[in-house]
Amino acid sequence: SGQKSVSLKDGSAISQTVTVEGSCYYALSFFARGEGSQVGLNATVTFLTPSGSVSGGTLTVRQQDMSSSNRVFIYYQLITTAAPADATSARIDLAINASGSQAADLDDVSFLTL
Repeated sequence: SGQKSVSLKDGSAISQTVTVEGSCYYALSFFARGEGSQVGLNATVTFLTPSGSVSGGTLTVRQQDMSSSNRVFIYYQLITTAAPADATSARIDLAINASGSQAADLDDVSFLTL
């Protein structure tokens, strides 16, 4: 309730940092569709520790794999590697690559402990 979908054009990115517990696995999930046939995205999770950052995983949706139907969103999910024992937070980045004025619509983005 109260959530809105967001439309992101080529080169756009959104990022959020959230608190995590070390040694846990996480699931990043979202629904997406392209506003045009040449829209893709990269989703990454990076764990932050006192000694630096550690990759938790990357999900790449190629342009030819993104739905461009007005009524069809596809569900995507990334299961991370185990967070380092000393992880304090995770940064979630979603970056769009599209041609011209095309864009991606994202909805129901969540990041949960498994």
